[in-house]
Amino acid sequence: MAATPVARSATKAPTIEADRHTKIFGTAGQLTGDGRLIHIYDFASEKTTTWDTSADGSSAAEGHAGGDENLTRSFVDALHQGRPELIRSGIRESVDSHRVVFAAERARLTGAVVTL
Repeated sequence: MAATPVARSATKAPTIEADRHTKIFGTAGQLTGDGRLIHIYDFASEKTTTWDTSADGSSAAEGHAGGDENLTRSFVDALHQGRPELIRSGIRESVDSHRVVFAAERARLTGAVVTL
């Protein structure tokens, strides 16, 4: 399924709850999540789409809803079987995604826009 852009700009509202709660407000909609369910509200259509990120019932606290286990399994299988195509993302994608997360955290802590 192709991703639909939620915003041209956005802000994230940090929460204090013990569980993971995410709220991102953009120019075209908002995204809220609780560590398992992601709700995307489109301002134009006034419709909400909900994604259950955990088909197996696990939560974000259990290894990114099973993602950690799947990434590790794919990596080990790729090495064991000599099939590099089983590795889900390369070093460039991993570095880029970490840069985005670190920049978002820096922006949250400083209140400043961080440009990558």
